[in-house]
Amino acid sequence: MVQTGTLGLLLLFFSGSVYAQDLNSQNSDLDLSSQPARAAESVEVGTGSGSTHPVTMVSVLPPQKRETPRPNSIEPEEQQVYDAALDAFRMADYLDAAQGFVTFLRDYPQSLLADQGWFWLGESRYLARGFDDAVTVMTTLLDYFPDSTFGEAARLRLGASYFELRQYQEAQDVLEDLLELSPDQEILDLAKAMLEDLATQGY
Repeated sequence: MVQTGTLGLLLLFFSGSVYAQDLNSQNSDLDLSSQPARAAESVEVGTGSGSTHPVTMVSVLPPQKRETPRPNSIEPEEQQVYDAALDAFRMADYLDAAQGFVTFLRDYPQSLLADQGWFWLGESRYLARGFDDAVTVMTTLLDYFPDSTFGEAARLRLGASYFELRQYQEAQDVLEDLLELSPDQEILDLAKAMLEDLATQGY
């Protein structure tokens, strides 16, 4: 279930910040210590700040490996944890938002909101200039939640993250795939704009 207002918030952030080059970040130390080419069964997600990097394992079990059925409802406590993290994101407190989504995903890995939690975690890291982290998180979302309504947006952010990392060929591949997959005109326009910027880099 996509929570009311989150897709509008998503498009607002995309339309206003295709790239993060001009954003000021007070903290870029929330760290995903591994960046696998494909997501593993768990992803190491840091919850530290400053010079410390405590790490917690966030489980990402594919459906066939889950020991218990996925719940068909959202418990009030789980909704509260998710909403608190999203509120921090709305307030542009991206470090607290990321920490909140890490807590949510650690405690409720099989939640109906899990794909959204992964997306907003990646978005929080991107907007705090944690581009490597954003790549890991968005890749996890795309690998393990292929039917998520946030998939196209995640692919767009993945392309933007590669762009920021100057991994231009990877950015081009992701964005060109998106042009073939997405029916959303706003997302397509943003992807085309990034591809035009890539063309200036010789790609």
